[in-house]
Amino acid sequence: MLSILIGSVVIFVFGAFWFTVLFGKTWAKLMDFNPAGDAQAKKMGMVKPLILNFLLNVVVASVLYSIFHQLFVLDIFDFFKSVFIIWLGFSFPIYANAAVWERKSWKLVLINCGQSLISFFILSTVIYLMQ
Repeated sequence: MLSILIGSVVIFVFGAFWFTVLFGKTWAKLMDFNPAGDAQAKKMGMVKPLILNFLLNVVVASVLYSIFHQLFVLDIFDFFKSVFIIWLGFSFPIYANAAVWERKSWKLVLINCGQSLISFFILSTVIYLMQ
């Protein structure tokens, strides 16, 4: 249970770094996201979305934790391989559909997919090491 909480915090911090320092300006432009100029975003603030984001990270961490033993992994590399296959089969297609149906740019898809994949690997590492 502790690995779920720690993993959730770690990927939350990583996501904040990814979407601010590394790709913040590019991501915001591609998303047409401007909280300073958006009256609704000003009213709502960033607190509620950040709390919801953290809770969703807890869901991801809980699911990954719950399937860990069912994957019968021998070492962390087996776990990484399994997590990559899960990401490729579930997470990547959802992000790719944003380009296909919502006409989002593939650059945005790659930024979002990159964050998702690295978060999965970080979370896998935390869960594996805390077993």
